[in-house]
Amino acid sequence: MMLARRLLLQRPAAVSCRRLLTTIENQSTGTTGERHIFDRLFQELAPTKLAVTDSSGGCGSMYVVEIEAECFRRLTRVKQTKLVNAQLKEELKEMHGMRVICTVPSQI
Repeated sequence: MMLARRLLLQRPAAVSCRRLLTTIENQSTGTTGERHIFDRLFQELAPTKLAVTDSSGGCGSMYVVEIEAECFRRLTRVKQTKLVNAQLKEELKEMHGMRVICTVPSQI
């Protein structure tokens, strides 16, 4: 059974970006690849939730990305996935594959 490490972010609405970035930088979990993908998507898409898992057992050939972002609202699932893939264009060249799960924040 493969062990997968996860980087997980849930961005509370009341937390400032500066404080949130400091919290994320202090996390020491995750592989180098997971951190790189996490940081890239966090900077580009401003997600409210983000989890990156190396599902290849740590070798970096396969990832699962679970992302929730407001920028996905009113986009089809295909366009949401293309938006994520566009942010990781260079990284995808080095991977075997990536599973992307996109969601939109719920409105309460």
